[in-house]
Amino acid sequence: MREIQRKVNNLKKKYNTACPFELCEKMGISIFYFDLPDCVNGLFFKYFRNYIIIVNSELCYEDCRVTVAHELGHIILHNTTNSFQLTVNTDIPVQRLENEADYFASCLLIDENEIRSEYCGCSLTVRDIACISRLPESMVKLYANTNGYLN
Repeated sequence: MREIQRKVNNLKKKYNTACPFELCEKMGISIFYFDLPDCVNGLFFKYFRNYIIIVNSELCYEDCRVTVAHELGHIILHNTTNSFQLTVNTDIPVQRLENEADYFASCLLIDENEIRSEYCGCSLTVRDIACISRLPESMVKLYANTNGYLN
């Protein structure tokens, strides 16, 4: 997970932003919005040399932001992997790839300075960090466990 954190920090430094939409624009990754089944927030694929992220058009802005960050994580971390093919054809644990993409997104979207200013020496719960960062609690829990916020 430290390698993922390093990659996120390098991206933020290189492009001078933590906004997943701006990162995609600066990296030449196209984002399109389509009606998708309710169980699908987004996906990515490579078309020739171009990466494309598809986002469910029914999502609110915050969910789009999280979805784009998650799919960007897949592009950075697993760009040659097709999770559908892995699920059908192999024993590779796809959930590990999803957790890595979630961790990537949480590292990108959680602002440590904002948390420190809200923290003020008090204990923060996963719910507190989720509210501050506007991320799902499951994603924050993964981040908090990995970064020592929770025992």
